[in-house]
Amino acid sequence: MDLWVLTLFIFAGVAGGLLLGLIGVGMALVTVPFLTFMLPSLGFSAEVAPVIALGSSMLIAAIGSVSSLRVHHQKGTINWGLIRLMLPASLFGVVAGSLLVTRLPALWLQSIFAAFLLYVAFSMLQPASPKTAQLQQPPSNQLLRWFPALVGATGSFIGAGGGVLMVPFLSRFMAMPKAVASSVAVGFPVTVFGAISYMLQTAPVNHPDLIGAVYWPAVLGMSIGSVVAAPLGVQLATKVPAALLKKLFACVLLLIALKMLLSF
Repeated sequence: MDLWVLTLFIFAGVAGGLLLGLIGVGMALVTVPFLTFMLPSLGFSAEVAPVIALGSSMLIAAIGSVSSLRVHHQKGTINWGLIRLMLPASLFGVVAGSLLVTRLPALWLQSIFAAFLLYVAFSMLQPASPKTAQLQQPPSNQLLRWFPALVGATGSFIGAGGGVLMVPFLSRFMAMPKAVASSVAVGFPVTVFGAISYMLQTAPVNHPDLIGAVYWPAVLGMSIGSVVAAPLGVQLATKVPAALLKKLFACVLLLIALKMLLSF
């Protein structure tokens, strides 16, 4: 692998790590579009690039979450009781979703990714009414147990731990910094299980740098950048107002979604 390619991977990892620490998501928002557009220039066909991007992103997100999770835990912003309640269904959802993803056409994967980001972004940009400006009561334990299955499945379709869905859900009944921290705590084991699932599947194309659907040079470079940058993002998250965090979150999603749609 050329040095300039590794450098690009590292810088992409820095961008994703900052977003991961700041808003609880970010690796997939950077890695999936970046690898989808980058892999064809490295000899992969456009048809297999989205699947490899998703599989690689899942492992990159898992590695990048480690440092972010450690800092959140030290700050005491993770609701571990809630995590234990939500985790089993999340793991089920990500494994089931990853098995389905490898059987879908590339255009479907890009369309699903872009459409979902647009939906979440516009939802979060809506001005809060007087009734929704205040934190709501936590949902029932039944919903808390089973909603994460959808989060896990969504994570497999976007190459991450599902924070893009988990953060808005949690932020309805807990402060944004705690929602971000708890989302990272759920997302870490989800990305680990998802990455293993992608690696155990048959590679979409024969290539020496592939294990299953995971492209190791990208994992190496982007993980280095994310591990360095994620703690800085966590530090910034405690200093930025919650309302601004939500707007930043939504604007990032809009930019990535539009880029994906314009690439069709």
